[in-house]
Amino acid sequence: MKEELLVDSYYMFNFNGLKSGQNSLLPPAGRTFDNQSNSFTLNYAKVGLEVDADPVTIRADLGYGYMGGILTGTPGQAFVAQQAFASLKIPGTQLTLDMGRFVTSAGAEVIEANKNWLYSRSFLFAIIPFYHTGARLTLKANDMLTVQASVVNSQGAPDPDINSGKVVGLQAVITPLATTSILATGYFGREGAQGNAGPEKITLDLVVAHNVSDALGLNLNVDYVKYDQAHAIGAALMARFVASEHLNLAARGEFLSDKGILIAPSPLTGLVSRTLIEGTVMAGVPFAGHFEARAEVRGDFSGDAIYPGDAAGSKNQFTGTIAFLGFI
Repeated sequence: MKEELLVDSYYMFNFNGLKSGQNSLLPPAGRTFDNQSNSFTLNYAKVGLEVDADPVTIRADLGYGYMGGILTGTPGQAFVAQQAFASLKIPGTQLTLDMGRFVTSAGAEVIEANKNWLYSRSFLFAIIPFYHTGARLTLKANDMLTVQASVVNSQGAPDPDINSGKVVGLQAVITPLATTSILATGYFGREGAQGNAGPEKITLDLVVAHNVSDALGLNLNVDYVKYDQAHAIGAALMARFVASEHLNLAARGEFLSDKGILIAPSPLTGLVSRTLIEGTVMAGVPFAGHFEARAEVRGDFSGDAIYPGDAAGSKNQFTGTIAFLGFI
């Protein structure tokens, strides 16, 4: 049996709260998992269990915290089954069949903060699914190629499914060099209410990861999402440098051209095209192999005044975050 434990907590200060004399309780806009300011926040406490009874493996990850409501799409719901699935290694083949709920195969980042280079998530992570419920089949063709196909309920709609249509997922993982990996993922399917097929939603995700050296790593993430008249395309570049056993440095820069995917249309303005830019720097201090303190400063920028500030809003927002991660 394998056990995995995580406690993720943080304190954020939103500098935009100072613009109009308000306090920093103003939540930052356009953010995924770090949107509580001027408050100590238990973001996520997770227990993961995995039992390997070859050829069957059972995995369950259960979580509690503010992030639970974000993952489920139900504000205030702290508990969440992040994933729970059974895997079967099909005898005599290189195929693995998973059935249940599993985290998405797309993206350069994951739900657990300790497994990411930076604490806050990118815009791109906010526009892809977090997890799926269904079945997936993975084939490891050789050391350079792994392919995956899945049939799942949806790309983030409530679970269980609310319509009869299903989503098809495809992925190829190519490792041309020991230092380089390329992951191409796509999800395709109609999303609508029961009795209404709804428009097709397309999510395309590309991740290129390269280790320059044992100390320096680079990640490039490109996403395209289209749903009816709404669409978004963006790219993020991330870097991480391990300076010493007790210090790592990370940075991310990204842009997103968004029309109703990240920032939902309002009744007053409808669909609006926006270009969003984000820059983040972080210093992490690991300790004893099971704890890390992270200090992060992030700036978000837009051509429109979409961020909190004075009465007219602001075209930028700046936050500072201290995060504490304990994990086993």
